[in-house]
Amino acid sequence: MNLINFLKHKLLLSKAKKSPYFNEFYEKVNLRNKVKDTTFVVFDCEATDINIKKADLLSAGALKVKNLEIDLETAFYEFVKSEEVKAVEIHGITKEEIEKYGKEPKEVIKDFLYYIKGTILVGFNIIFDVKLIEKYSLKYFNYPILNYKLDVYHLYKKRKQYITHINLDKIAEEFGIELKGRHTAIDDAYITALIFLKLVNEY
Repeated sequence: MNLINFLKHKLLLSKAKKSPYFNEFYEKVNLRNKVKDTTFVVFDCEATDINIKKADLLSAGALKVKNLEIDLETAFYEFVKSEEVKAVEIHGITKEEIEKYGKEPKEVIKDFLYYIKGTILVGFNIIFDVKLIEKYSLKYFNYPILNYKLDVYHLYKKRKQYITHINLDKIAEEFGIELKGRHTAIDDAYITALIFLKLVNEY
C-alpha cells in the first residue's frame, strides 16, 4: 500500500468510527501476514443499472478464500428486494425470483458486512461492486467499506502490460477455467476466485 492510499484509509477509518456499528463490522487486517494466512472474500454483485447512482442491488455472491483454498461451505449468496429488474438477459434474474427469494436490502447488507469482517476483498473491476454495496451500508449503517481491496483485473494487467481491456471470460479461457452459469453473482465470484488463485500462485 502506498502512502496516499494509507492516508486515505486512515481518514476513512476515523470517519467510520463515528458509526454505532463500527465495532460490529470492523476488524483490522494485518497486511504483514503471509498470503496463505490471510482470509480473502471474492465477491460479485448484480445490479439494475451500470450507473452507480441509479443502480439497485439485485444479488450479491461471495466466497471466502482461506489457506489459498476456496471455502464453498460458507458461500454467501442473497437476492435483494427491488422494484426494478432490468437486463434480465445479462444476469438472468427475473422478477419472480426477486419476489420469491429477495430479502430486505438492510438485512442483506448487514449479513454481508458480517461476512467480510476481517478480510481483504477481491473482485473483477471491483470498484463498482464496492461502491454499490457501500451505497447501502452508508444509508443503513453510516458505515463505509473499510476492507482493503484487490482487483483481479489489475493483477492480470501487471503480467501483460500491453493489455488495455479484457473481460472475465477471456481471462478464464486463458487459464483453462470452464465457464458455467456466467453472470450470476455467485458463479462470477467463483470464476474470479479461481483466477485470483492462479494469479497469486504466479506472484
